[in-house]
Amino acid sequence: MSIEECLAIDFEVIDMDNIMMIKDYLEINKFEESNHNLVNMILWMKWYPLFYVKHDNYLILLGVHEGEMFIYMPLCKDEYLKEALDCAKKIFEHYHTRFVLSCFIEEQMLKVKKILPNIEVIDVRESYDYVYSVESLKTFKGKKLQKKRNHLNYFYANYDYQYEHLNKDNVLECIEFLKQWKDDTDDDFLIAEKEGTFRILQLFGKLEYKGGLIRIDDKVKAFAIGSVLSDRMCQENIEKADDSYRGLYQAMIQQFLQNEFSDFEYVNREDDMGKENIRHAKIAYNPCFMIKKYKLVEV
Repeated sequence: MSIEECLAIDFEVIDMDNIMMIKDYLEINKFEESNHNLVNMILWMKWYPLFYVKHDNYLILLGVHEGEMFIYMPLCKDEYLKEALDCAKKIFEHYHTRFVLSCFIEEQMLKVKKILPNIEVIDVRESYDYVYSVESLKTFKGKKLQKKRNHLNYFYANYDYQYEHLNKDNVLECIEFLKQWKDDTDDDFLIAEKEGTFRILQLFGKLEYKGGLIRIDDKVKAFAIGSVLSDRMCQENIEKADDSYRGLYQAMIQQFLQNEFSDFEYVNREDDMGKENIRHAKIAYNPCFMIKKYKLVEV
């Protein structure tokens, strides 16, 4: 029996019936990190299933990656962090497996090291989040964004477009657009992402996110969805566009931020998953900073 099957027997799995209870715990910490985001969790819940241990003082989220069990950052006040870690440790001891903690930002990693000194810290570069100035992506000013600005200017010069806030009517058109987006792919990861995106779109009005779309010739050709991480930072959870239109991706992010998250200072556009083409694309947008993430393993 796999560790995932064991967890499914011993713990409750996060599903659409109970996931909203995570919201209050996320509010305690307001981590500016892409994995600890409700929309992101729902998006990937089939690919990365979550199990939980709920306590008045903390919430522990358990995950499995490549057959290895781990916990995410405990959702709790600092005064309860040791209590949460002690509880999590006992779970790993029960399964006779090493204690692994994943997706930890530097601040939380340092707190854990004080509580558990026998911890090996592993820098996970492919999990770093790319964080951008909202203002820079609203304007595309400066030398470092020259190439992106050229694509953007080409789009505005050559296509008649309309931007719309996502609503209960046009979200159905986004679903129809998504059905045809990359419909010939055999990439399991991309297929899982599409499935999760359908789930998010179908939850419009029930889940706290904002979205926008771009029409060309009265047809949806791009859309984006984002949510709030903190008072200063939003997260772009989803961005899809027909890449046959030069500059459409640049126009989508610009219009999306101008219309939906204009008052925020930063936008987290998530990690690159270790894929060189995605890394190159994210670096080309000139991030302000990266949110480093670590894996912690007790030795």
